[in-house]
Amino acid sequence: MKGHWRKEGSMIYIREFEFYSSDGYVLAVPCDMSGGTFGVALEEAAESAADWLFETITDHLIANEVVPGGKLGHEPVHGGKVIAIAVNASLGNVDAMTAADAARMLSVSTARVAQMCASGKLASWKDGSKRMVARRSVEARLAEAPGPGRPKKAAQPMEA
Repeated sequence: MKGHWRKEGSMIYIREFEFYSSDGYVLAVPCDMSGGTFGVALEEAAESAADWLFETITDHLIANEVVPGGKLGHEPVHGGKVIAIAVNASLGNVDAMTAADAARMLSVSTARVAQMCASGKLASWKDGSKRMVARRSVEARLAEAPGPGRPKKAAQPMEA
C-alpha cells in the first residue's frame, strides 16, 4: 500500500504537502491531490492541512470513492518545504448519527432523510443494516434552513 497504513480497524493516510509563504500566509498544498489550505504560521498551516486531509479523505470514503494520492518523495515546486502529514481516517472516525436521529434533528421523516441521502443532500453510508449520516451534513442542512414543503418555482415573465 502506498501512502497509507492499516492498523486494526483504522487507516493511517500519509500525504505530502508543500508549505511555502505567500502574501503573509503559509500555504499548504498537497503534492498529489488537488486543493489545499493555509495558516498564519507553519504550525497553524500544518494543523489546517491535517484537518483538510481528514475531511477530504472521509468525503471520499463516504462516497465510496478511491482516495487520491499517496506517493511519497516529492520535491518542492514553489520553493517551500515538503512535509508529510498523517491522519487516522475511517468511517468510524466520522462524527455521525443514525438516519432516525438525523430525521429528528431535521424535523422530517426517516423516508425524507433516505431521499436526501440518495440525492446527495446528506452525506451517508451503510454500517451493516444501519444508515449512518455525517453530522456535518445535517448541521449544514440546518444552517441552510430550507422552509417546509416543496420549493416554489420561479415566476415566469409574462409576454406582452
